[in-house]
Amino acid sequence: MKFTFSVSPNLRQKQSTKRMMLELTIALLIVYAFSLFYYFKEFGSEYAIQALLMMATALGVTFVTEIAWALFKKENMKKYLASSFGWITAIILVLMCPVDTQLYALGMATFFAIFVGRILFGGFGQNIFNPAAVGFAIIFASFAGSKVADVATGATPISTMATGYNWLTLNDTMISTLLDKFDGLWNLFLGWYPGGLGETSTLLLLVLGAILAIRKVIDWRVPFIYLGSIFVLSSALALFSGMSNWLWYPIFHVCTGGVVFGAVFMLSDPVTSPATKQGKCVFALGAGIITVLIRVLANAPEGCMYSILIMNMLTPAIDQAFSGKQRALIKKSWISLSVLSLLGLGSMYLANMAITPAEPKKPEKPKTEMIAMGDDYVNSLSAKLDGSVKNADGSTTYQITAEGFAAKEGPNMPDYGHPFEPNQFEITIAADNKTIVSVNVTAMNDTEYFGDKILNAKYLDQFKGKDISALNEVEKNDVVSGATFSVKSSMRALLEVKKALGY
Repeated sequence: MKFTFSVSPNLRQKQSTKRMMLELTIALLIVYAFSLFYYFKEFGSEYAIQALLMMATALGVTFVTEIAWALFKKENMKKYLASSFGWITAIILVLMCPVDTQLYALGMATFFAIFVGRILFGGFGQNIFNPAAVGFAIIFASFAGSKVADVATGATPISTMATGYNWLTLNDTMISTLLDKFDGLWNLFLGWYPGGLGETSTLLLLVLGAILAIRKVIDWRVPFIYLGSIFVLSSALALFSGMSNWLWYPIFHVCTGGVVFGAVFMLSDPVTSPATKQGKCVFALGAGIITVLIRVLANAPEGCMYSILIMNMLTPAIDQAFSGKQRALIKKSWISLSVLSLLGLGSMYLANMAITPAEPKKPEKPKTEMIAMGDDYVNSLSAKLDGSVKNADGSTTYQITAEGFAAKEGPNMPDYGHPFEPNQFEITIAADNKTIVSVNVTAMNDTEYFGDKILNAKYLDQFKGKDISALNEVEKNDVVSGATFSVKSSMRALLEVKKALGY
């Protein structure tokens, strides 16, 4: 029997796994250095110290966990640590977290990332899920409220968009207000704002991503297709919703929430992403669709992290679908990408129908507070008619003295340097002896800054044209807030005129 066999093609290159991990580590530390500089310059040394403590905690937990496992497995500790590259997972996890993350929460998340996300699957190169994403999911789900009390930098762009704008607004004023909070799109691109330690500077991440792609550390297809799909899908959502000035919207999606960091340092992970070029493209496109959908439909800021974990689960299926002769699978890959793209656009159209764009909140009309003339306190006040004057137009002006707070309660209170005198009013009634022409306060002796609020024209004008015979209550407007007793004094004066007229 004759056997025919051929040696599989092999590609030799200078780049080794250790060299790739070293370059990846350097890139991550550059991002970390930018974050340290930002927080030190903008918020002070305590923030930079907190960021340093976070990195020390994550690296410490990583090395302790891996040393303990190496001892348990009776492996050479130095060799195990050098080949596990666990510090990369720790650094990525720290860079995903905001600066006010509690150290104990970060420590727990790091342990899960290293032990559950990596070691239990067999260690480096055998894990199914991106271990840093696993660790961050622990923080996001279980320790969301774990913040350092004296280190707080305010709302991030992604949380502001999610909670305040429902991920979509058509109002130009609201758009300007949102962007102005973070000094515009250019500042979002530069990354000079609070957020995840390593997720803010889109410019720096893109530069490092380009360098890593040129150096063959990452496959350029994954970040390019992932970020491109987010840009296109969010643009489609903006256009479907009828947004006129729509270009800011996809830029905002790309520049916030860690999608560029995830694209460069997490989705491109060769262990948890498909092995084939076609598979990587489908993987990245699927992650982009899921990211946008989670953001706008679940109104959750961490669409990137969940999209990575979901696509990690699908990686074996994608690899199986695109295994075989790669040239023969080109047509299949184009069909798959086209169908997936159409599904993505269709999902944006359906998402637009499900989202209610945020609109400016209309100021609530203050609840009208009415005080009845039959109020017990009103009737407990004394009042007297001092006189009346007949006017040329047939109207009559009545002079009334009515107790207010000072006259009623003052004698029973410690002397506070204010005369305990009643208030005085002039109330003019039209010739029909019913219609109120005007109510004026001629002497206000109640508490300064409170009682004298009834001198406000807005309060006094409400009586003009009212029928005094049918007047049973008075509106206590905002202008007299805190002047309740003085309002009741004016009501007592009106009640005295009402009695004088026989009503």
